[in-house]
Amino acid sequence: MENKNSCERFEMRLEDAAERGQQIALTEDLSSHVAGCANCREAFEAIELSQSLLRSGLEATAAPGPFFTKRVIAVIRAEEGRLAAQGSIFWSPLQHLAARMAMAAGVIVMVLTVYVYTFGQTGAGVTTAQNETSYELVPHQQLDPQPQSKDDVLMSLVERSNAR
Repeated sequence: MENKNSCERFEMRLEDAAERGQQIALTEDLSSHVAGCANCREAFEAIELSQSLLRSGLEATAAPGPFFTKRVIAVIRAEEGRLAAQGSIFWSPLQHLAARMAMAAGVIVMVLTVYVYTFGQTGAGVTTAQNETSYELVPHQQLDPQPQSKDDVLMSLVERSNAR
C-alpha cells in the first residue's frame, strides 16, 4: 500500500514539474522510491530526457552565411529547370497535337461557313419561290371584318340566322 501511495505522489510531482517546465528535484524519500521502483524510474528518465531536448531546441542557432540565400535560390532554380525539362518531354508532343487539331477545326469551320453562305442563299431563294407559288394556288378566303361594338356582333348574328 505504501508503494502505491508513493507512486501516486511521485507521479503528481512529475506532472507538476513537467507542466511548469522545471527541473525535477528529488527528495530523499522520492529518490529512494525511484531507486526501487522501475516504472517510476522510467517515467523520471523520460521526463528528464524530454526537458533536455526541449531546452536544447530553444538554444540560439548561428545566423546563416551571406551566401545562404543565393545558394538556396540557385538550388530552387536548378530544380525548376530539371522539372521543366522533364515535363516538356511529356507535354511537348501533346501541345503540338493540340495545335494541329485546333488549326484543322478552324479550317473546317471556315469551309462550312463558305458552303452554307454560298449554297444557303440559292436554297433560300428556291424555297421562297416555292412558297409564293403555293400561296397563289390556295384561293383567298374573304374574311368578314371583325365587329367593332356589341351592336355589330348582334347585327352579324341576325344576318347569319336570316341567311340560313
